[in-house]
Amino acid sequence: MSQFLWKRIHACLQAPRINPGFKGYSPNPGFNHGLQTVIPRYASSTGIKEQQAGAHVESLNATKSSNYKSFSEVPGPRRFPIVGSLLSMIFDKDFNLEKYDVFWRKMRNKYGPIFRMDMPGMPQMVMISRPEDCETLTRVTMDNPLRISSFSLKKVRSEADDDYFEGKFGLLISNHEEWGRVRKRVQIPMMKKKNVTAYMAGMDQVTLDFMERIAELQKEHGEMPSDFIMELYKWALESVSLVALNRRLGCIAPNLPKDSEPMILIREANNMMDALNKTEFGGQFWRLFPTASYRKLKNSHDKFLKVADENIRETEAQLLAKKSQPGGEEEEELTLMETLLLTPGLSRKDVVTLILDMLFAGIDTTSHTLGFTLYLLARNPECQAKLQEEIDKVVGDHEGPLTSRHLDQMTYMKAVLKESLRIFPLVMGVLRNIEKDTVFSGYLIPKGSAVVASNMFMCEEEEYFHKAKEFIPERWLRDRPCGAINPHVSQPFGLGTRMCVGRRIAEQEIYIFLTRVMQRFNVDYMYKDMGCLTRLVFVPSEPLKFNFTERRERFT
Repeated sequence: MSQFLWKRIHACLQAPRINPGFKGYSPNPGFNHGLQTVIPRYASSTGIKEQQAGAHVESLNATKSSNYKSFSEVPGPRRFPIVGSLLSMIFDKDFNLEKYDVFWRKMRNKYGPIFRMDMPGMPQMVMISRPEDCETLTRVTMDNPLRISSFSLKKVRSEADDDYFEGKFGLLISNHEEWGRVRKRVQIPMMKKKNVTAYMAGMDQVTLDFMERIAELQKEHGEMPSDFIMELYKWALESVSLVALNRRLGCIAPNLPKDSEPMILIREANNMMDALNKTEFGGQFWRLFPTASYRKLKNSHDKFLKVADENIRETEAQLLAKKSQPGGEEEEELTLMETLLLTPGLSRKDVVTLILDMLFAGIDTTSHTLGFTLYLLARNPECQAKLQEEIDKVVGDHEGPLTSRHLDQMTYMKAVLKESLRIFPLVMGVLRNIEKDTVFSGYLIPKGSAVVASNMFMCEEEEYFHKAKEFIPERWLRDRPCGAINPHVSQPFGLGTRMCVGRRIAEQEIYIFLTRVMQRFNVDYMYKDMGCLTRLVFVPSEPLKFNFTERRERFT
């Protein structure tokens, strides 16, 4: 860049703004009073109508009030004409797409619990990390929770051959009426406890088979191999396929060929996650021309779609054959796919797209969560022993599949998962596009802005969690021995009406896995401390070279 041009750009820079006194930031003196007046506190049991009414009052009052700071005063890094904060981001020595949480944490520490980032091709973005602000975001977006991410995936699907998706882009991408139409009709089938527990026996058998795979790998290598995460991917795909496709794919078999369907699905799902990380969080140049990351996303998506669609069609054929048999519809409960296909208001393409996203999103998420959880249990043997004690007491000498009654009694295990997701969340936070002018931390943020609730950073702070850096599952038990926990601080499955629709399925998979692995093995880890890397969702930074030893007092 010529020196003249650089000087012209530099002359247009806006000076960075830092919240006065941060660290140790506190709102202006009138903020607490204003917050109580405009944004009344709501108990978690508050009715939706009251929340919506409160959001409306907040927006109305906020726009009339002169007590709030303007949007131009929101702190943040320098902004350039046209490209906004992009240059400040990519030229920062700590910016790395594979570790983007480092950069965002740096921004948060520098500018405070609210700061602004302007990115080309994106709405004005504001990052928040105060529980009060997160509660406000939940309420003002309750009625119409908008997401602005996954533009690149939507573009890929809009360009699919033969108009495969027919404009039905799925819950991950859709907004407004289209999202509401689908969400309203799939929420009960996917989140009703009875529907999810119907798959428990099958999930349990998958996990028991995987425990044998762990024993084989331990015997062969003396510990888990460096690519053990790939084994977890196989277990996760096998488990979610039970729900999505109502059958097993054979993922856990040893030495699967690279060109086998399970390996293709796993490989291309991982490639899609990596490419999405670059297209969504990197430069948006793919909007102008097909960048390498966009081409990778499209290529992997097409391959994943081809194999997944073949499996979906096979499942549909099996369901049709079952119905054609005498009494076929009466002898068995409807599968999830059957239930969805028979749901008024859902087209076949709606259902196919949902199943496709379940397969795509169900591989990395549960696998990485278990990788992090096993690591934390290995590094905290007293917590591991306490979890094993609970499992031994609840399950005992029970023979046969685990039941929902067993999982309902596992209070400590649920605390273990919550604590693991606090320390190692899968995403940095929750993004919503606001449709009303709204006050966050004393600043009036205009409608149309993208607001990110940075839950990851709040979960790291002593202000919200006693001994925040320590793995203490007990903090989540009913009596809250480490102090009260604000429900808006940790939101691993999202917030409000757009909370993850697959939450019950994912939790059931994880609880069954933890029950069976802790029932049979002690787990140890003797290598480098674990961190996280970014691939759309966070992934373990180190190989999962766990050491699983049989609990011989139980298995003799």
